[in-house]
Amino acid sequence: IHRSIEDEIEKELLNSAIKKLSAREKKIMELRFGLKNGVEKTQKEVADMLGISQSYISRLEKRIISRLRKEINRMV
Repeated sequence: IHRSIEDEIEKELLNSAIKKLSAREKKIMELRFGLKNGVEKTQKEVADMLGISQSYISRLEKRIISRLRKEINRMV
């Protein structure tokens, strides 16, 4: 039961951190990790959808994840 409580807290922290992202950053994370519909897309699929290169998606993704980690650590 403790694990499910911890999972719920982690989800809330992540959701709070995601709210601070730009619209484009949110879109990338939602598509890559299926945050809205549970369907994950590859970097290539996201790149094609947004009209940018896969390598740029990769760089953006790393930057976004780093920002999310920092934001979550700040909240804890």
